[in-house]
Amino acid sequence: MTTSDRPEFTAIALDEDGELVGARVVGARHAGEDFSRVRLVDVELVRCDLTGCDFTEAAFHRVHLQECRATSLEAGLVTWRTGSVTDCRLDDANLRGAQLEQVRFATVNCARADFGGARLEAVQFPGSDLTAADFSNARCADVDLRDARLEGLKGVGSLRGATIGVDQLFGLAGGLAGALGISVREPDDDR
Repeated sequence: MTTSDRPEFTAIALDEDGELVGARVVGARHAGEDFSRVRLVDVELVRCDLTGCDFTEAAFHRVHLQECRATSLEAGLVTWRTGSVTDCRLDDANLRGAQLEQVRFATVNCARADFGGARLEAVQFPGSDLTAADFSNARCADVDLRDARLEGLKGVGSLRGATIGVDQLFGLAGGLAGALGISVREPDDDR
């Protein structure tokens, strides 16, 4: 189903089973609403306000977000297979324990997002802001962090399986040393 073939809605309209399949939702305003355990398949969300929405334990398959505001989104334990997030705000989002596979976060504000205990496979973050994001106990396979802002990243020791750029290594050096139990001190510091 191509984008032009999808019916277009102005709200996330779930069926009686809590599913939305093959739809394009434009300009929906759902701030703070509960969508826990929903199932979205072949869905595009464009310029939607999802601030503070609860998508805990939701299942996304081929779901794409574009220009959405999803600050403080609750998406713990979400399963997301194949999709994208483009030009969105996901700052302070909770993605603890999420399973993300083949998801691309392009130019997304993910500052302070919590990926703790998440499993990320074939996930990319080009041009995204991951400042102070938490990856503690995450499992990464083929995760591309090149060209992302990584200042203050937490859980650096859990990034095994991720790729970073040479220019990012210096900023992560302290966290990597700490994760390996290496003390970093000046030569004349006897403490």
